[in-house]
Amino acid sequence: MPEQPKRDKAAKKTTTKVTKATAKTTKATAKKSETTVAQVMTDGAHRVHASASLNEVAQRMWDHDIGVVPVVDTDDRLKGVVTDRDIAMAAYLKNRSLQSVGVQEVMSIDVKTVRPVDTLSDAASTMADHQIRRLPVVDDEGRLIGMLSLNDLAEVSGKPKPDGISKQKVADTLRAICASHAASGHPEVSATSR
Repeated sequence: MPEQPKRDKAAKKTTTKVTKATAKTTKATAKKSETTVAQVMTDGAHRVHASASLNEVAQRMWDHDIGVVPVVDTDDRLKGVVTDRDIAMAAYLKNRSLQSVGVQEVMSIDVKTVRPVDTLSDAASTMADHQIRRLPVVDDEGRLIGMLSLNDLAEVSGKPKPDGISKQKVADTLRAICASHAASGHPEVSATSR
């Protein structure tokens, strides 16, 4: 009879190890099955080089109905972004024509990005944490491959069977983005990132 408790302990240890291994596998599988940025992003974002004028950027924004244009180097590596707000503020503050203002004078260089393999939930968290509506998507070498917007997340969450992000997560992200800088605890966030 004394051997029975030893067998029970051994069986319990084995069951615990199997349960923990199954839990890890389930978590990894769940993470893999979540919708990724690559599945939702806009491929081939419109871009400019730092030598472009704000007039060129404004025209591109108008032509393609976009509010942000990534700035890249000759190898397509992301160097910054210019928003429609950057252009409006430059026009007001610099008192010069947009043709005479270079992108490098106003672009934001501390750009938050996502990778194509990131989950939509992670992307939404980045947007909320940094109060930004659009994220450049870059590969492992920093090359621009697309853009992900809050609108992209909203469209996915609105599908009959949302895959990867809930309407509540999108609403929470929007709420965080729209919070005032003082209320968000991020007074150092630049005006260009909003």
